[in-house]
Amino acid sequence: MTALRRHLERLRETDDLVSVTEHVHWDGAVAEVASEAIRHNCPVTLFENTSGAVRPVSGVYGGADQFASADQQPWQRITQALDLGAERSYIELIERLARWQSSAVDDRVTDKPAATVREGIDMYSLGLPTDGNGTPLVSMGLLVVEANGVTTWAPIRGRVQRSRTLRLAVPEAVTKWCSPSADVSVVFGVSAAALIAALQGWTQGQTTPTVPELAAGLTDVPVTTIDSRIVPTDAEVRIDGRMSPVESEAVIDETKPKAAWELACETTTVDVDAEAIALREEPIVPFTPLGEPLTDDLHLMCLVETAKLFRRVNNYWGVSPVEWIQLPVEGQLGFCIVSSEILYAGFEWQLANTLFSFSDLFDKVLILDEQADPSNLARAIDDMWVKAHPANDWIFSEPNASSATAPLYRSDGSNGSRLYINATWDPRWDEEYIAPRVNFETSFSENVLESVADRWEELGLDALLDERGVSDVRE
Repeated sequence: MTALRRHLERLRETDDLVSVTEHVHWDGAVAEVASEAIRHNCPVTLFENTSGAVRPVSGVYGGADQFASADQQPWQRITQALDLGAERSYIELIERLARWQSSAVDDRVTDKPAATVREGIDMYSLGLPTDGNGTPLVSMGLLVVEANGVTTWAPIRGRVQRSRTLRLAVPEAVTKWCSPSADVSVVFGVSAAALIAALQGWTQGQTTPTVPELAAGLTDVPVTTIDSRIVPTDAEVRIDGRMSPVESEAVIDETKPKAAWELACETTTVDVDAEAIALREEPIVPFTPLGEPLTDDLHLMCLVETAKLFRRVNNYWGVSPVEWIQLPVEGQLGFCIVSSEILYAGFEWQLANTLFSFSDLFDKVLILDEQADPSNLARAIDDMWVKAHPANDWIFSEPNASSATAPLYRSDGSNGSRLYINATWDPRWDEEYIAPRVNFETSFSENVLESVADRWEELGLDALLDERGVSDVRE
């Protein structure tokens, strides 16, 4: 079971969750506190005392800035949420997401949902965090809709429009797949597997409506049925109602900033008129201050897009030369790093262009040797400056490439150049011409190494590292 509440319990057990018991009003203050916490790599922030019916929580699936000194990795909370364990490596996580494995959900249907319908409650009384204008915002939830006996879950972003109405941005493909006036549910407080599967189903170019089955392929996701729709059993809040399209494009722009997933697909705007609102006891609703760096939606989208590229690239040549790919969260989807075996001279050019053809998000690719460490972003950036000569290894395309969707510049849709940086050793070089990797063992003489080892033992640093749960410094 990897429900939101179980995930939060684990975070609390590892001191990675802080409960704010002082009263914090949901009107502006909650979002401001959450933004500051994310910027400074703080633990998950749970607001226990607000004026609304729900308890907002921020940073549930986010993580640490890789340029800051921290024991955590950016993807660690997501591996925990998927029941993979905090120590699961980045490559193992990407390989798991890249499988896109489906599993039947028929044997996972429970009798009834955890949330029950409440009378006398409306959208405003939920107490969702607001923007600067006092409008309650929707940032991490799912739209549940059924068509021809198939239920899908899709990502959403929006706001409370009226006391019984939500105005939401959803993938345009969803509204083309189902009836534009279908009965729907909107759910908050679902597991990471459900959120990731929804992104995989509707933001990856080729749509895959069987999202509940994708989520079940990731981890244990119990489901139940509302009318004929399959919904996550453990959803903290569920709003049942009817969807209707909104025609005005101007209305869409009013709800900026956008979520990260909106950069990967065309969106449209719908209204959801609520007929019933169901809550769990003391419901918890994750949210993310959209537009800020290192937010949850950005972490999830970086991993989902990376897994897609990893799967497609390693199936392209009939061999699997790529060790890992990363869209670092710090690059906000606009920068791709790939570690690969260089099969032959010129392969790096083909690899970069293949990545550009598989994703419209970024316009910069950095290629590293296959020995590069995916958990050391600083080293990867260092290779970009040390191993790649700006005159020879920074290659710009002709200025006729389509504008990428993630970078903030060139947002007018005009054409421009793409850039790939080759920070690998030329495969035609003899080993004697390739600089050895410098590390502690190769940088000092034997007597210095022995002296440091003795001093290490004398200071008892092994015990200190064990107390802090650090095991790889000595390796």
